[in-house]
This record gives sequence, structure tokens and C-alpha cells, in this order.
Amino acid sequence: MNVRLYGHLGAAFGLAGGAKATARALRAAGCSVLPVDLVLPTHAAVANSSELTSTSSSSRAAVGDPEVGFAEVGCAELGAAGLGQSAMTHVDLVHTNPNVLASSPELLAQHQLTAPVRIGYWAWELEQFPRGWERFFADYQEIWCPSSFTTQALAQRAPVPVVAVPHLPDWPRLERLNAARFNLPAQEASGRPFTFLTLFDYWSTLERKNPLGVIEAFETAFPRDDPAGPAVRLTIKTSSSEQFPDKASALRQRTAHDPRMQWLDALLPQDQLDALYLKADALVSLHRSEGFGLTLAEAMGMGIPVIATGYSGCMDFMPPGSSCLIPWSMQPIQRTFGDYVAGAYWAEPSIKDAAAAMRQLVCNPAWSRQLGQQGRLVVSERLSQQRVTAVVRQRLGHFLLPAQV
Repeated sequence: MNVRLYGHLGAAFGLAGGAKATARALRAAGCSVLPVDLVLPTHAAVANSSELTSTSSSSRAAVGDPEVGFAEVGCAELGAAGLGQSAMTHVDLVHTNPNVLASSPELLAQHQLTAPVRIGYWAWELEQFPRGWERFFADYQEIWCPSSFTTQALAQRAPVPVVAVPHLPDWPRLERLNAARFNLPAQEASGRPFTFLTLFDYWSTLERKNPLGVIEAFETAFPRDDPAGPAVRLTIKTSSSEQFPDKASALRQRTAHDPRMQWLDALLPQDQLDALYLKADALVSLHRSEGFGLTLAEAMGMGIPVIATGYSGCMDFMPPGSSCLIPWSMQPIQRTFGDYVAGAYWAEPSIKDAAAAMRQLVCNPAWSRQLGQQGRLVVSERLSQQRVTAVVRQRLGHFLLPAQV
């Protein structure tokens, strides 16, 4: 089965990571993926993405013999229906959001979507339906999204099926990184500071990602003027800061008094980002809402203990006991931030509880390691290739495969 996948495949931000995860899931399900990179001027291409941004025979080689299994059944059914030969595109899958297409209609205008099946893959982060997205349903027969949280939000006004198809992590990469972490000297024996890592892209909306909450929790947990306090560090990795200079400057100024908080404003290729993960002893996300939280899933897959707001899309793969889930209270959005309109609701995580979780990880290294490995076991089961590809096969089979008799 040939799937033409439209997405931001050459970039490195939330929608781009999701599109790459979709490409992995389709290939693992036995599809031939024909990638089309939708280039946004706001997000530069990053290294290590070439396998996804050029159409080649390697996409078929990645799943073995394209003449057997799911691909064979799908193509045979299409041929029997008179829809063409195996070289045709059977599915057009557009993995980007309506708000992106509304602001940049030229992304798809230059392409002809001619496949008999059209699927949209949308990500959204609030319980309320996103304003203005209704008119885009007419372009698709089905909408995929990354979590049950997003599914419930989009289904409120959807005239077509809305289905949760989780992101498939790059498990071979995560397993290598977990093995590399296992071989590193224990933090408490190495003498280096316990390092917390938080990551965000300014385009993902500062107020939703809430890095200021992470900064406040770090300061609460480890007062700078405490001479008996443990050696700790907070690494704040950002992207797109040059496009939001005022916000970036104000946030940096907020931490200027404390050299333990270090900034890394750069678009990193995958190998350098992986090196950053290997230096982290814990990952922190005090988000107010997430559609999925791929960064959280990846960190858990590497065996990194995670502290995160216990709300929204990440709860599909982050049950109690797999991470430090921070309590929250539902709060109205006081003023509009980008697509997140005033009057809608999101979570306000407890800074006090986040600080307590940070202290617990630092003061109990054995428990920290145990939490990291428990998180790895849970996420590797909930987001396994077997589980995700089963969903992909079922949804594509809904359109293209003959009924079982």
C-alpha cells in the first residue's frame, strides 16, 4: 500500500516529530511511504532527517518485501476495485494542523491530492474545540490525532471519524540511548551536579509550555543561598528564540542571577540532542496542556525519570508510578495566547509539588533510577510498535481491506 505523507519532515519541532513518528508507524505496518516535506520558513531543516525527506526505494526496503502481507492485500483490493496498479498512491495523509494551512495555504496548494483516501493528522492541546478548524473537516474522510485527550476535543464537532493513532517512538534509537545511560557512571558517584533538563520551542507558545514554572520549581527546591544544598543544575533547551527576541530576553533575565540555570538556544541535529539527553538525570515538563508529549515519551524510553504535569495527552502513556505526576488545578486562560483563546481552560501545575519531586529525585538516587526504568517499561509497552501498528492497520483496513470471512 502506497501512502503519500505530507508533513514538516525536514524540521525539528512538535508537528515535525509527530510526522516522522507517523512515517515510522506506516512503514512498520507494511506501507510504502512517499514523503512530501511541507517546508515552513519559520522552522529550518535539521540534520539527520534525509531519510524522510526524499522519496526512494529505501522506504520499501525498511519494511521488507512490499509484495507480501498488508501491502499486498491493500493493493490487491484497490486493483480489484479498478482504482489502479500498485504504483498509484492509495492514501494521501496530511500531517499538519488546520491553523498552519490557514496561515500558509500554499503548502498544499502546489500539490494535487488525488488518492482515493484522504486522512488528516491533527494535534491539539485543549479540551475545547479549536476555533476555526471546522471547515477543514470537508477535506478528509477521517482525522487521526495522537491521544485520547485530543480525540475527545476534536470529536466534539467532527462530521467524520476521529481516531487516536499514537506517535510511534524511534525505539532502536531509544534503546541505544538507554544502554548508553546504563553504562555511564552514577551521578552521585561522579561528583557532577544532578542535571534537570527542560525543552521547548517558542512557537509552541511559552505560556502553554510553562518553562517559568520549571524555573520557579527549581528555585523553590534548591535555594541558591542554602550552603548545605546539593549540587544541581537546570539546563533549559530552546528553539526559535531568535524569532521571539523580547520573550527570550525576558525569560533569560529571569535566571540571570543563578549560574546553576544554563540556557542552550540552538537547533540541534539529532546526535547532539541525544548527547544532551545523556547528560540529563531527569526531564521536567510543567506544561499547562499537551496534545501528546513526544519529548516525555522519548525521555521515558531512554530510562530518564520524568517530572510532568499529570494532565492531558501524556496520560495515555504516563500512568501513576511511571513518572512524577504533578497535581494541578484547572484554570481559565486569562488572555489569548496564539491559538489558545481567553476563556478556555488548561491546567496550572503545583510549583510546591514539583519542587518536592525535584528534591526527592536528587536525595534518593536509587529511587530515581528505579523510576526511570519503570517509566521505560511502561512506555515501551503502551507505545510499542506492535500496539501502534495494529491501530494503523485497522484504520487503513477500514477503507481498503476486504472483510474477513
